[in-house]
Amino acid sequence: MLVKPVRQLALTIAWIWISASFFAKNSGGDFVIYNLPGTKLKTIFEGKTKVIAAGMVEYTHPAFGAIVLNMDDAVVIKAPGRLEDFKKLRLKAAKSKSSEDYIEAAREALRQGLLKDFYDCCSDAYKIEPENETLVRLIEARKRIKKPLGDPTAIESQLREATKLNKMKVAVSDHYVLFHDTADTRVGRRKQTRAETRLQLLETVYECYFLKFAINGIVLETPTEHLKVLLFAEESTFLRYSTILDPELALAAGFWSPKDNISVFYDQGSTKSMKLMSELAEDLKRKKAMSRGTVISQDMAQLSNVFDLLIKVAKEEADIEVVSHEATHQLAGNTGLMPLGKVGSRWAHEGLASYFETPSGAVWGGIGSVNQTRLSDYRKIARDPSRSPLELVVSDGLFYAARTQNQAVEAYGQAWALTYFLMETRFAKLIDYYKKCSHLANDASPRARVAAFVEIFGEIRLLEREFNAFMKKLKTDEERIQDASR
Repeated sequence: MLVKPVRQLALTIAWIWISASFFAKNSGGDFVIYNLPGTKLKTIFEGKTKVIAAGMVEYTHPAFGAIVLNMDDAVVIKAPGRLEDFKKLRLKAAKSKSSEDYIEAAREALRQGLLKDFYDCCSDAYKIEPENETLVRLIEARKRIKKPLGDPTAIESQLREATKLNKMKVAVSDHYVLFHDTADTRVGRRKQTRAETRLQLLETVYECYFLKFAINGIVLETPTEHLKVLLFAEESTFLRYSTILDPELALAAGFWSPKDNISVFYDQGSTKSMKLMSELAEDLKRKKAMSRGTVISQDMAQLSNVFDLLIKVAKEEADIEVVSHEATHQLAGNTGLMPLGKVGSRWAHEGLASYFETPSGAVWGGIGSVNQTRLSDYRKIARDPSRSPLELVVSDGLFYAARTQNQAVEAYGQAWALTYFLMETRFAKLIDYYKKCSHLANDASPRARVAAFVEIFGEIRLLEREFNAFMKKLKTDEERIQDASR
């Protein structure tokens, strides 16, 4: 339990914590519900735990190491983590020696972002049935991903000409040219520069994007040249650049410009709130050092260590979420799925990008996982009869009728939900619908957009009932924890 001096400090932290809404997750293990001492604020960790002393438990995060928690402030729930779902499928495949069972395990590995396990399962399936149609598609997709793109010099010139940012530094990966003004300091567990970390994340999104479509049934054309990306070290510099292009981008955390075919980001750790949190974390570290040998030393150490971990998770989580969303827009526009310059249907664009985004913490969260934030937004609309009819989302009416930022965000949730449902139940028809959208005029009427949807998917009321029934069965991680603890 915390004594009064530490409790007062915890209350000072609380208002920042509320806006952050942390949910630290990783690839499997126990669940820890942690209560910020002196407040009613909670966060949930998924990972490895072990009791190390009476009333003390050690929690280990896969990327940022271990911290010690007081059991007065933490509840450990033994429940199957998401990694257990993959392990069960992998074990089933090992017993059955079925190529389809291995492919199903690979599908789950991709969902969780376990690329090494994904390829291992595909390799095991190939040994059994090398001519399997799904494996043939995956092999072809892999060949296209690995095909060299050539000299990126011309792309660098295009970036300089389009942005007029001649002082930006250049970093290049297999598929991206990155202009940036970030520091060249090597930090973190991987000892990478900020630019290298960003390129690695972009490459992961790139690879998973093509593998997801291939395992579902279609091998997409890969870009013929490097994709262009801007990364600003500071949010303020990003805002100066973006608002010149469009004042509405003042609220953006990142964007893809179809006109220039450039994705634009900033380091999410440079926001005012994140900087304030980082300053507070440093202050907590100083107080932790000053409290050594006093009655509050243990409590202060716990508070400092937990807050430091949450900030690290929050920074990387924010980067992953924004990059995976906007990079998907760029990929969709450069792979023939949603042609450049053809909006057609906004919900389709935003639904696809939201489907591929991951707010899953400090490790790549995979593709097609249940997005807790988007599911919550869908549920808000589902409870509102005036906004829940399916025609409103497929006509883009939810987006155009949004009068507040919250309403706009909730429209994204509905687009994510419908995309998730169609990806899981009608993938081939969804691809046909994307093709149909490429022929819609950018200023197509709501009626025309609904007609295009009905032409592909059929009677809308029947689909709507199936859609809502499907969504009612989806559960967030928190709901899974609650079920496991009953």
